[in-house]
Amino acid sequence: MKKDADLQINFLNRIKDIIPESASLADELADVLEISTDSVYRRLRGETLLTVNEVYELCTHYRISFDLFTHQAKNIAFHYDELKSPDGFHTYLSTIFNDMKQIARAKNKQIIYAAIDVPIFHHFKYPELSAFKMFYWMKAVVGVPLLDGKKFSVSHVSPEFAEIGKEIYEVYQNIPSIEIWTDETINSLIKQIEFYWDAGYFETQDDALTVCSQAREEIDTLNKQAEMSSKKMKQSDEGSFMLYHSHIEIGNNCIFTKKGEIESVYLSVHTFNKITTGNPGFVEDSRAWLENLIKKSDLISGISQVNRYQFFKRASDKLDRLYEKISENK
Repeated sequence: MKKDADLQINFLNRIKDIIPESASLADELADVLEISTDSVYRRLRGETLLTVNEVYELCTHYRISFDLFTHQAKNIAFHYDELKSPDGFHTYLSTIFNDMKQIARAKNKQIIYAAIDVPIFHHFKYPELSAFKMFYWMKAVVGVPLLDGKKFSVSHVSPEFAEIGKEIYEVYQNIPSIEIWTDETINSLIKQIEFYWDAGYFETQDDALTVCSQAREEIDTLNKQAEMSSKKMKQSDEGSFMLYHSHIEIGNNCIFTKKGEIESVYLSVHTFNKITTGNPGFVEDSRAWLENLIKKSDLISGISQVNRYQFFKRASDKLDRLYEKISENK
């Protein structure tokens, strides 16, 4: 009984780490579990054990995995988020937004991102570019039937999606992060734009030029953020930004997140969907892999002016040539 109570107290204390300092843990838990504060305090002291349903409600609400307290690495529970249709896109974005908010409001927070493609958070500053990426993934990768025969147009940008995307970007700016890119991280975006243009999948030439132009703006912004080591482009502990250039190819998006004492790993599957776990053994191995990758990579943020210039210039030159190619038909 004491072991169960200690496990429960530890579990509830982890939740305390990810709620705002100004919030009352007892009040928060009472709202989520729909019980009295007296009942909550009995659970906080370990006098009353949480029911299975209460554990489920807390794990679902705070997007944490109860197996974060077990080291049985060979039996790992993953949460699966998928995008099956445009109708589910709002839910998909809301899930990302809720995850980011929980990380951002934790006292101790961090994201480490090994990226095969430019992390989606950066795209959200540019509505048409992010809409293009979503359209590309849903049509070319997911194969959403509703998009069969349709071409991309900036008119596809939903004001609702653009707004939540902007909110995600603003929250991401407040989270200290380390990103690990290869040359292909940016090249994949450029290739996607060029393929759509060559295949006639843009509705108009202006649509293609807008997407290409915003990709160029994004690269310029990222260059400045890397130079300042800050996503806010100013000296600040919040939003610190370290960017590494890896010469070792990254086979899959791997994202480590820390919110208080809760650590999780996100892996992309089927290109766009993702699986998440808080299993300590898996998280520890994933973090060790990321840290080893960092050691073998070149830091291109901060004072690394030459490496940073060369890295972003290669991408900028390719985007400039693509813009000229698209413009030739005017």
